[in-house]
Amino acid sequence: MGKGDWKKELANVINDKKFLNAVCIALVLAFVLLAISFLTTGRKKEAKPTSVNTTTQNSSDIQSQSEETMNSYEAQEKKELKNLLTKIENVGEVEVMIYFKSGEVKVPATENTTQEATTEETDNQGGKRTNTQQTDGSKVVMAVEGSKNEPYILQTNKPEISGVVIVAEGASSSKVKYDIQVAVSSLYGISIDKVNVYPMKN
Repeated sequence: MGKGDWKKELANVINDKKFLNAVCIALVLAFVLLAISFLTTGRKKEAKPTSVNTTTQNSSDIQSQSEETMNSYEAQEKKELKNLLTKIENVGEVEVMIYFKSGEVKVPATENTTQEATTEETDNQGGKRTNTQQTDGSKVVMAVEGSKNEPYILQTNKPEISGVVIVAEGASSSKVKYDIQVAVSSLYGISIDKVNVYPMKN
């Protein structure tokens, strides 16, 4: 086969509609497969770290907010107690330490639901029995605020105080010490034995 014959054969094959269709289909399929592969890989790389980072960030945000609230509440209670005690006669200067059983407790709103299902059974003798089954359940009511979906809080219970330590200038007097214990016990609703009062070092 000469050069001219070879070129003619090649031209015939290229000009053949079936060959062109097959080449077009192969190119389209290759392009589609490449596009799918690229998109899938890109999504996997982007999606995984984002979800992990979001979860970590949300949990750390909640924890830091809880700690800030607790510290703020403790500081406020200490300040108010200190101001109150210094106004008692012969108490003098005081230092206060408050201990808590737990952190702030938020009580969410709940929706109670009751489902009742009644079934009738007939036995071979024609007798009928009615069975009633009742299912009770409850779910937390959610409130949507912007893009956030959080529980609707009915009330917030402040941290419960488990004990108080007070160092006071006038605590060397048993009367002043007792007056301090009674005042703190009444204020926080705790027993006197949980209020420890000590005289301040000169």
